[in-house]
Amino acid sequence: MIFNRLNKFVIVFLLFFASLGFAQQTAKYVFLFIGDGMGDNSIYATEIYKASLNGQGRYEPLSFSQFPVQSFMTTYSANSLITDSSASGSAMATGKKTNNHMVCIDPVTKEKQETIAEKAKRSGYKVGILSSVAIDHATPASFFAHQESRGDYNEIALQLPLSNFDFFAGGGVHDIGTKSDKNSAAYQIDKYGYKYITTAKEIKDLKKGDTKIVAVNPGTYSGREYYWEIDNRTESIPLSYFTKKGIELLDNDKGFFMMIEGGKIDWALHSNDLASSIYETIAFDDAIKEAVKFYNNHKEETLIIVTADHETGGLSLGNNSNNGFNLGLFKNQKISAQEFERLLKNLKEEERKISFEEVLGLIQTNFGLGDISKGLELNKAEKKWLYEAYANEFIERREVDPDRDYLDHSAEKPLALRVITILGDKAGITWGTDGHTAMKVPVKVMGVGQEYFKSTIDNTDIAKIIIKLMQLPIN
Repeated sequence: MIFNRLNKFVIVFLLFFASLGFAQQTAKYVFLFIGDGMGDNSIYATEIYKASLNGQGRYEPLSFSQFPVQSFMTTYSANSLITDSSASGSAMATGKKTNNHMVCIDPVTKEKQETIAEKAKRSGYKVGILSSVAIDHATPASFFAHQESRGDYNEIALQLPLSNFDFFAGGGVHDIGTKSDKNSAAYQIDKYGYKYITTAKEIKDLKKGDTKIVAVNPGTYSGREYYWEIDNRTESIPLSYFTKKGIELLDNDKGFFMMIEGGKIDWALHSNDLASSIYETIAFDDAIKEAVKFYNNHKEETLIIVTADHETGGLSLGNNSNNGFNLGLFKNQKISAQEFERLLKNLKEEERKISFEEVLGLIQTNFGLGDISKGLELNKAEKKWLYEAYANEFIERREVDPDRDYLDHSAEKPLALRVITILGDKAGITWGTDGHTAMKVPVKVMGVGQEYFKSTIDNTDIAKIIIKLMQLPIN
């Protein structure tokens, strides 16, 4: 009898402490940071470049490179070893694979796949979705929308207010329309009680308790994506500020889930514009630092995950050229490839003859190329390659649209992309592609449940682990 009582006591005692251990594995606050297209080499390139600016030795680690867990993730989709953003975003959001170009739709049954953000909202958590590109773009859409084609921007935008999420921020909607048009996103957003705000004052005036907000950076291009960080446009509100504001708005007794995407990292890598990618990655890291500040006050309840949806560009650090390897040369790039294309377009529209020498002068001013004192002398072959593009654009008057879709690349590179290719070659880098690759992507984690990420995972495991740690419904 005594033995049985003792056994029961031991069992109750063990169950009590097991339950305490389980409670300690509950994540009340979860941050999922997705650096679109961000591979291991582009992260390391950013760290090497930072060191060259600050004289900090070989490399200066970003904040998330110092997280206690540093692992990797596979990214293949249901129909391809090389994923796109919508398929990988959907896998991270739902824990299930789908085909490229689909957004949270089962590729066979075409049924909707519920996302962790939707589960979190259903369970009483507050939810925020932030991005530096349009909020109806593939990755952010993967957390609130269900669509067979990621390109159906209007259909995706119409689903935004149906989510009932608390805070959308950063980029805008591709075609917002007007409140008087019942088929527009503006009408739908207003109908479901959301505020669509676009000025710095409105955004800064947001305070704890405000909810159902779509806050759009006043500094965006026509596609509703951020201006480039490297261009230093003062009207732009950084992703770090929106992250900080999101924490202020979402913090509550139940907890929150927040997805923050550095979307323009991918866009720069598609153009093989490493300098622009570096500045986007630094801005992404600044946003992560805001989450780390929050974590430092809520260590027992917070999980921060930093990863990518796929790798873009196939970047190699080192190209076996006589120039060696010196990413510090990118300090001479003062402008993004896109804005340099805009500068050239505006120059071409002037009613006068534009000489090749004048264009070379602009290249030297904005990229340093041609300046012998900087080790950036142009050789005969490089000048010839630049002249061919100059002739296409200034003599034959071929149009180059600086605001073309970031995936729209011709086989014949325009002048701006040739300039950054030459600068990259002199710095010692090589690109494998201007598209996505099948490479594993980094996973960097700190906080509650970080041990679940210690070995290589699949992108579907992101959702599965978050569901476990936030105690979200499986079905």
